[in-house]
Amino acid sequence: MTRAAMLCVRRLVWAVVWVLVFASAATGDYTESVACMADALDALERGCANEALGYLRQVLEERPDDAPLHVALGYALLIGGRREQAVSEFETALRIDPGCALALYGRGIVFLAERSYEEAENCFREAQSLAAGRDFRSTLEYVRAVRAGLIPEKGFEKEAADRPMDEAGLALCALGLMKDGNYDEAAEIWLRLQSAAARQGYGERPGCTMTFLVERPVALTGEKIPSSARDIVAPAQAVKTVKGKIKLRADLRNARLIRMVTFSVDDKLLGVTNRPPFECIWDTTRWTNGPHSVKIVGLDELGAVVSEKSVLVNVDNPKTTSRDTGGEEQVKLVWDRLWSLMMLKPSSAAINYHLSVCARRGANTEMEKAALERVVAADPSYKDASRRLGELYRRGCSGDVISSLGGARKAVALTFDDGPKPETALLLDVLKSKGVKATFFVVGKQCERYPEILKRICEEGHALGNHTYSHSALEYLPPLAIEKEIFGCQAAVRDITGREMRAIRPPGAHFGERVKSAARKFGLKVVLFSANCSKVEGTTAERVIRYAIASAKPGAILLMHNLDRVTLQALPRVIDELRAKGYDFVTL
Repeated sequence: MTRAAMLCVRRLVWAVVWVLVFASAATGDYTESVACMADALDALERGCANEALGYLRQVLEERPDDAPLHVALGYALLIGGRREQAVSEFETALRIDPGCALALYGRGIVFLAERSYEEAENCFREAQSLAAGRDFRSTLEYVRAVRAGLIPEKGFEKEAADRPMDEAGLALCALGLMKDGNYDEAAEIWLRLQSAAARQGYGERPGCTMTFLVERPVALTGEKIPSSARDIVAPAQAVKTVKGKIKLRADLRNARLIRMVTFSVDDKLLGVTNRPPFECIWDTTRWTNGPHSVKIVGLDELGAVVSEKSVLVNVDNPKTTSRDTGGEEQVKLVWDRLWSLMMLKPSSAAINYHLSVCARRGANTEMEKAALERVVAADPSYKDASRRLGELYRRGCSGDVISSLGGARKAVALTFDDGPKPETALLLDVLKSKGVKATFFVVGKQCERYPEILKRICEEGHALGNHTYSHSALEYLPPLAIEKEIFGCQAAVRDITGREMRAIRPPGAHFGERVKSAARKFGLKVVLFSANCSKVEGTTAERVIRYAIASAKPGAILLMHNLDRVTLQALPRVIDELRAKGYDFVTL
């Protein structure tokens, strides 16, 4: 090797050393690890599995031997749709700590999702024996009940009623009351659970939830981890267990080219050698028990990588290196949160479906519709909820499609899309000052964000229409997703105002057979427009005025937005000039 080449290699090695030393110094603050873990649990509470994975990987680098940490990673993978990798993480946790009740509970959830009831029950019972401070009676009763056709054991209702914080137990209690014909009492419990399960958009609550469906006992709900995200964790069976002093060897298939080899564990430099057979002794007793990543890199005489091997191993020495864990109370709070996340609770769809059954038995049609709206917003495929809601909505209604009011009467309808927003108050001020009522096609997520503005729209006598929950182009969505968009908005508006909307306007006028089919199914009127002022909104007030006046014909429906500043400036003159022409203003 030439002198220049040797200098190049030495510089490369020193660069690697400095990078790894700096990285090691930057980590190690356990307080930061706990904070990072808390951020991961925040993400998991929202069902954001990908975000949680990012935080958990950071903590894993600092504390690879924490069994509960691997359980959290398994839980993130489970709700993210990566079941096999989740099982690997639960099993890794159990290898680190055979007494980890969290890992056993997670494994039980997987068995339950696979309808392996006996294995699930064994896992939950073993977890109960290890976690004396936890109460798994409701979980075990749910396994027994769903396996036997959902008939709670006699006397379980009273036990569950004595545990007001146990959502699973309360749901089983309500189910037992329904079985005995006590629908009013059961409805009170379902209403309490409805509030606890409510989420933005009335979608399904994230996590692993009880569906009360024999064919699908558990719903695994969360942001899906993309299939492109490979090698998140190594398969459990591929992890080798090591202890004591072990010899690490380079991959010698390219030995002819190798001039130097670096050895690192968890990205911390362990050793460097330039002598065959390129080996390094790793004293694992100096490392914590648990999984560690070993990397061996071979370099040629110019410092280029010609061989690289990474492997995950599990260190299992009789004695682990002692260390100050610190912040025990803070750590306990973090793991209590993880327990709270993982404990099975009733799904939103199940809660509202059973509430709808109680309402039907009590001939309370409005409560039944409200509950079924929430079921469809969460899971349109749940039992016969979508069909039943369609039957209720279609009574006396048909799925018409209109773009004008019809008739010869000189009347126009002013409609405003995309609200409510804070600026909507300015529109309402103008309409109030002119004594005009309009129709607001509202977006569900905006209603949740600005409920007081929505209430003001109703209080001042304006009409409401459905503009979907998230302003999605409906025609390009699958049928079930269309139903979720529609009834997420319906549920939000009913919850805030008590109103039921019968008109829907597809965002962006993306309209075709799929939207027509949904409208027919639920007896909703699809309202388009005769004139779309968005063509001139954002230009000048004068152009908006000219366009609106020219477009006004008897029965015209004028589409405006919530809120374009130019529209706000033009609106008073539009109203005045149309009135001068003899037009009345009506709502839809």
